[in-house]
Amino acid sequence: MKKVAVITGAAQGIGRATLELFNDREYITVGLDIKESDVCRGRSDCEFLRCDVSKEEQVKEAIDHINTKYGRIDALINVAGIVLVKPIEETTWEEFQKLYEVNVGGYFLMIKHVLPIMKKQKRGVIINTASVSGHVGQVRHSLYGATKGAIIALTRALAWELAPYRIRVNSVSPGSVDTEMLRSDIMVEAKRLERSFEEVKKEREAEQAFGRWADPKEIAEAIFFLTSDAASFITGTDLLVDCGWVSK
Repeated sequence: MKKVAVITGAAQGIGRATLELFNDREYITVGLDIKESDVCRGRSDCEFLRCDVSKEEQVKEAIDHINTKYGRIDALINVAGIVLVKPIEETTWEEFQKLYEVNVGGYFLMIKHVLPIMKKQKRGVIINTASVSGHVGQVRHSLYGATKGAIIALTRALAWELAPYRIRVNSVSPGSVDTEMLRSDIMVEAKRLERSFEEVKKEREAEQAFGRWADPKEIAEAIFFLTSDAASFITGTDLLVDCGWVSK
């Protein structure tokens, strides 16, 4: 039977690109997202499920369905996340809670409910999507960066905890990727600066070593590598896919 990959945040951006890549490379793919999506339309061995990863009952229901139908989960790729661009003193407690429920809690719940399957198999790969924001300070991104720093720490600890079961755990830290999330981020900044979206976007692209943003497919390729047998000796690692941002 083909390997099974479960991808959260699969309706758009990095999650969608990752599902499409894995499906093209002969995985059975199951995409989860809070939004409706046509990501599986016209694709063989592809299934899409509505799921809010911050709600445990929905996560458990989705994983139980996948296990019953396919009997295995070879790769879990956590991508689902939200961004908050705000100074600390303007952030509400409700916004703080929502950010952590999705960006940290959603990863925790997915891992919690997938692990019994992977432990029984004595194999599996978990890839967590972190961010350069977990490595460097960004103005008005302190809480978002804190969630991503937590994911990097979680990845490192889990890699050792799960090594006896031959389950590898790694994270990927993208830099600027052309997604709806980044575009909404730039829109907020443009509004604050009273400038056009295109003007601010051009400046942010110029800050990259290659003068452009990444395509989501480029992040998907990095995720696929870490999931593949080519990375069989890699665990507990955070792979920066940031066009040199952190090294500057």
